[in-house]
Amino acid sequence: MRRPSQNSTRGDGIAVFFLFLFILTIDSATAQTGTLSGTVRDADGRPLVGANVIIKGTVLGSASDGEGGYAVRRIPPGRYRVVCSMIGYGRQSDTLSIAADEAVRRDFILHETAIETGEVIVTAGRHAQSLEEIPVSVSTFDSGEIEARGIVNLENALRKVSGVNITEDQVNIRGSSGYSRAVGSRVLMLIDGAPVLAGDAGEIKFDVVPMFAVDRIEVVKGAGSALYGSSALGGVINVITRQPQARTARARLYSGFWDDPQYEQWKWWGDSPRYRSGIDLQYGDAAGDFSYLLTGGLRNDQAYRQNDDYLRWNLNGRAWYRLSPERNLTVSVNYTSNERGNWVFWRDLEHALQPPVDADLTERILSTKLQAAAQYRQTHSATFASMLRASMYRTAFRTTSDTSDFSLRPSDQTQSTAYQVNLEWQGSWTVRPDNFLTFGAEASYMTVDSRTFGNRDGISTAMYAQDELTLGDDWHFSAGLRFDLTAIDTLDIESQLNPRVGLTYVPWEGGVARASYGWGFRSPSIGERYATASAGGILTKPNPDLRAERSTSYEIGLKQDFSFGVSVDAAVFLNDYENLVEPKIDAEDQRIVFRNITEARIIGYEISTDVRVLPQLFDLSLGYTYLYPRDLVLNSVLKYRPRHLLYASGTLRFGPVTLGADFRHLSRVENIDREIGLVIPDSDSRVAIYVTDLRLSVTGEQLALPLRLTFLVDNIFQYHYTEVIANVAAPRGFRLMLEAAM
Repeated sequence: MRRPSQNSTRGDGIAVFFLFLFILTIDSATAQTGTLSGTVRDADGRPLVGANVIIKGTVLGSASDGEGGYAVRRIPPGRYRVVCSMIGYGRQSDTLSIAADEAVRRDFILHETAIETGEVIVTAGRHAQSLEEIPVSVSTFDSGEIEARGIVNLENALRKVSGVNITEDQVNIRGSSGYSRAVGSRVLMLIDGAPVLAGDAGEIKFDVVPMFAVDRIEVVKGAGSALYGSSALGGVINVITRQPQARTARARLYSGFWDDPQYEQWKWWGDSPRYRSGIDLQYGDAAGDFSYLLTGGLRNDQAYRQNDDYLRWNLNGRAWYRLSPERNLTVSVNYTSNERGNWVFWRDLEHALQPPVDADLTERILSTKLQAAAQYRQTHSATFASMLRASMYRTAFRTTSDTSDFSLRPSDQTQSTAYQVNLEWQGSWTVRPDNFLTFGAEASYMTVDSRTFGNRDGISTAMYAQDELTLGDDWHFSAGLRFDLTAIDTLDIESQLNPRVGLTYVPWEGGVARASYGWGFRSPSIGERYATASAGGILTKPNPDLRAERSTSYEIGLKQDFSFGVSVDAAVFLNDYENLVEPKIDAEDQRIVFRNITEARIIGYEISTDVRVLPQLFDLSLGYTYLYPRDLVLNSVLKYRPRHLLYASGTLRFGPVTLGADFRHLSRVENIDREIGLVIPDSDSRVAIYVTDLRLSVTGEQLALPLRLTFLVDNIFQYHYTEVIANVAAPRGFRLMLEAAM
C-alpha cells in the first residue's frame, strides 16, 4: 500500500536540507594566494598523463594533462610538502615555500619501478588516498589489464580479482554472499561514485557498465556500511571511467565461437558453430576547460546453451566542465538495451545445455537500464572542498512470448520498472595538516511499478563522518560513523548506527601493516520481500517481515614491497553475520521464500603476490583465499561458498608479441539447497573449478601503427563445471580481437 503523502513530507524535508548544504557549497572566499605548476615526465623526457600532484595538508591537487603539464591554484602562503605519484613509477616529493601572488614552478621526473607503486585509491575513504593510508584490503583492476585480456563485460573482470567469485550474476567477496537468483546483492556497486543497484531487486546489472570506457575498477573488501550504508555489507565495487586529456579515437572489433562440448549428447545445435561478436567505438576530446568522452558498443552471442542467446547494445557519454579554477561540473549518462532468451536451468545432466522439455523456447527477456548523474565539486579554500551529486537509475524488464498465453500462467510473465534517485553532499576538511575530516549526508528514493513485486516505494536517509589522523611519519588512524534510516512500503522504520575504526603503520621501508574493525548492515530489497514469480516451474512467495542483515568485520594485514620487484600482501579476517537473508523452500507448498534464517561466521585469510623482477619481459600475479564459512545455528557450512580460491596470471613479452595466461581454481561447493532436487534433476552435480585462459597479442608499435591484434582462448582445456545449480559454465571459446587507437 502506498503512502504518497508521508513520502512527500519526507521528500520536502530532504530537499530543504540539501538546499541548505548547496548554499554552503556556493560560498567561495578569495584571498591572496600562490600557484604551483610544472610538468611530469619519465626518465626519457616523455610526458606522463594522469600523474597526481598533491599538496599535503590541504585539499588541493591536480593531475597532469596530455602534455604532462599540471597546475595547482589558490595555494595560501606557506611551506608545503608536494607529492607527485603515478602507478608504476616511484613517488617523488619536495618541500616548497609559496608566497602570496607568487607562481612557483616545479617539474617532476618519475622513474619506472618494478613494483606497482604510486597508486591512489578513491573508494576506501571516499577521497583520494595512497595505499599506505588505507586500513582495509583493496584490489584494483586497471584498463591495461582489461584490454590485455579482451574483457568485454564486468563479471569476467571480477573473476580475475583475488578473493572475489561470481555465482551466475551475484558478486561474492570473501564469502559474503551465497546465491539468491537475481535479488539482493551484499556488495554495493558504483559507477564513478554513483550507486547502481536496481531499485526493485537490489541487484547488480553487469551490462550497465561501459567496459570500453573503464579506466580502473576498485574493489574494497569487508563491510563498507560505515561510509556507504546498506548493500555494502560485503564490500564495495567502484567502476571509474576514463577522462580524456587530449583528442582520442578508439575502436575494438572481435568475433569468435564456442567450441563443441566434450560430451556429444550435450550438443543440441547442428554443424554450424555458435558464434559471438561485438564492436566498441569511442571518441573524446579535451580543449581548454571542457572535455568529453562518448562510447558505444554492440554485442551478439548465439550462446552454447539453448535459449540463452542475447543481443545488447550500450551508449555512454561523460562530460567535464571547469566552470572556474575552483569549480568543476561532471555530467554522465549510461544506457543499455538487452534482449535475451529466458534460460533458467538444465533439463538434466544428459541434456545439460538444454532447458526442460516444457520450456517455452520463444520466451524473451527485454530489459533496459538508464543511469544518469551530475556532480558539482568546489574548492572553497586550501583546507575545505565540497561535492554535490545527484543520480538516477532506471531499470525495466518484461517477459514476452510468441506462443504462450500468460493468462494461463500469470506468474511466469515477469515485469518491473524501477526508479532510484540519489542525492548526496560531501565535505572534505583539512582541520590541521595531520587531521583530515570527511563528512556528508545522502538520501535516496525508490519507486517500483511491477507485476512481479507489486507497486512499492521506499526511502532512506543517512549522515556520515570519518576523521583521519596522521601520527608522526609512520602511523595513520581513522574513525568513522554513519547513521541510516530506511523505510520500504511500510510505516516501520529501520535504523542503524555503523562505526568503523582503522589503523595503518609503516614499520620499515616498503612495509605497511593495517588493522580495521567495523559494522555493516543491509536492508532487504523489495524483491526479497515481495517477489511473486515463477522461474522454470519454481514459484516464489513474499515475506514482508524480513529484518535487516547485520555484520561485524575484523581484519589485520601486512603489505611488503621488496626492492627487487616482489610485492606480498597478506590479511586475516573474521566476519560475523546476524539475520542473514537466504532463500528457503517451504516444505508445505514447495515455494521459495526469503527468511532471516541464520547467524553465521566466516573466518579466512588471503595472500597475494606480484612478481615484476623483469617487468618489461615477465610478470606474475598469484592470489589465494581460504574461507571457513559456518552457519552457527545449524552448525554446518554456509551454502554456495567455496573454501579455496586460487587465481594466477602471467605475462611474457617479446618485443611486439605478448603471451599471457590466467588460471582460476575454486574448490567444490560443499553445501547447497538440498530441497531444490525435488524440482531440478541432477541438481547436486557439481565439481571443483579449474579454468585456464590463454592470450596472444601482437602490436604494431614497430611499424608505428596504433593497432593490436589479440587471439584469445577461454577455458582452453574444455573443463566443464557449474558456478550455480544446474547451469554449465562457458566451455572452450575462441575469439580474435582487433583494437585501433588514434
